Amino acid sequence: MIIKINKKAFTMVEILVVLVLISCGLLPVYTMIRSGQQRISRADTRTIATMMGASVLELARTIGYDKAKNLKDDLEFQELQVIADRNGYIISEPICTLIQANQTSSDSDSKTSLSFLKIKVIISSKHQKAQGTEIPDLVFVTILTNPRFNFY
Repeated sequence: MIIKINKKAFTMVEILVVLVLISCGLLPVYTMIRSGQQRISRADTRTIATMMGASVLELARTIGYDKAKNLKDDLEFQELQVIADRNGYIISEPICTLIQANQTSSDSDSKTSLSFLKIKVIISSKHQKAQGTEIPDLVFVTILTNPRFNFY
């Protein structure tokens, strides 16, 4: 008596070929998702740092020319530094530079002193450098003019 065994199955070679084809299709998708997540994280970090830097410059403009010279001693600035520290950012001490310029008025030949106050603040992330994705420090600069100078 002849018994025919009809086995329908995949061979090991066929299974390996299918696995290679599937992995070639999934690997680029995984790489794309991973790089997208890193870019989103980097953009989120920059957005938050930009908002903090804008807050510092807005504070300097709000308190005015005279008080902005001592911005690091201002309580609201110190509060911004504490909030930034809690959220993983470092707000540097503001660099305040007084710029003097001379301008001759059109009415007389006397020189009037014009002064500008340049305020520079650097915002950096504490945690992004530790994770290996280097995010550059953000530099914010504003210039305030002396309100007692008449431009006309």
